[in-house]
Amino acid sequence: MLTVHPDFDIKDVKSFSLRLASWKNYDVDAYLESPKFKVSGSGGLKWWIRVYPAGCTDADKGYVGVFIYVNKPVMSKCKCISNHPSIQKSFTYSYDDTSRGYGWADYVSHKSFGSISGKRKAKKFTITCILEFDIDKQHDASVPRVYQLFRHESPDFELVVDSNRVPAHKNFLSLISPVFKAMLSSDIAESKPNEVKITDFSFDTVKAAIDFCYGRELEDLSLGTAVNILRFCHKYSITAAIEEIEKLSLFDLTTDSFCKIVRYAYDCRKIKLLDKCCEFFKGHQDGIKAKAEFVDFPLILVVDVLKKAFTLKTLFDVLDHALQNGIGFIVNDLEDFIGAIITFDTFCLAVRYAWKWSRDRFKKVCAKYLINNREQVTDSQDFLNLPAEVVLSILKVAHEGKRRIA
Repeated sequence: MLTVHPDFDIKDVKSFSLRLASWKNYDVDAYLESPKFKVSGSGGLKWWIRVYPAGCTDADKGYVGVFIYVNKPVMSKCKCISNHPSIQKSFTYSYDDTSRGYGWADYVSHKSFGSISGKRKAKKFTITCILEFDIDKQHDASVPRVYQLFRHESPDFELVVDSNRVPAHKNFLSLISPVFKAMLSSDIAESKPNEVKITDFSFDTVKAAIDFCYGRELEDLSLGTAVNILRFCHKYSITAAIEEIEKLSLFDLTTDSFCKIVRYAYDCRKIKLLDKCCEFFKGHQDGIKAKAEFVDFPLILVVDVLKKAFTLKTLFDVLDHALQNGIGFIVNDLEDFIGAIITFDTFCLAVRYAWKWSRDRFKKVCAKYLINNREQVTDSQDFLNLPAEVVLSILKVAHEGKRRIA
């Protein structure tokens, strides 16, 4: 049971415990993350703790890193307290970029725990975080919703989806969307269209998107529907709606929400959101990699996520990672892609990969390239630097392949 200290104007207090015996299982840059804590009366603000037991980077190895994250821009004061060893650190920080946390890469050194082991054999390390947030207070008067301002004007435009119609106002659509503005910009009233046919979105999506823009409440909004609304707003460049929808708690990344969110971010080129998704994947790969939605992703998307999440430089690095981490569903397709574009510069990398993982089908691809480019390849220093057993093996595979062709 946590006791709230009376000296603080506290908005939220939480504790996070780590078992010391488990620290040896963590690599540098691996982290543990708490659930997301809702701040009462904040309009949807959430915060959470991320702890790096073995350090954030190689430079911080031997230290425990502690960082506080939030889901929306806010000014925050934070105090983190631990008793064994006794440490108290604090900061005041304005969160503008919510994809990044704020805290300490060197909150406490591992040596500090060794220094107290003689007095008390602590089994766990507990951090208590006390946070204050500068949140705007609600005013007594409420701002009228857009649809209330248009009550005296009848709709003069319709979005047609199959046999269904969604009424709207031309002037309003022109104000919120440059795409609709261009569509409805004729100076001659008679030439302005009174409707537009929508063929790439469902009626429910179009109606929900227009209702949201008008300020109407959306009941039981699911993540799938929210993503579809975002796709509609992206197509018609309704930027303000996109910014507001992306702030919804539905878009808090979890292993269940990841696939829908990252697919939207990738398809609509939302770079910051995609980077945030890749960072999340880095810490939750095992909970995501076997999900049907992830397995069904386009190859290029999976490769992009893996490269960004784990800072992989080449496609062979991606293949190594996939085989090491049980993401084998991309291997054959990625090998086929690489095999179709293999060059002199990538040949030896391809050979090293194929023989390292005993990829017989890809060995044949390498052998075929050797057959067609034997003089150039065998005269290169990179080829001569390959292990002798690999050189002998690929020459044999190439010889067998050449005999089959003959």
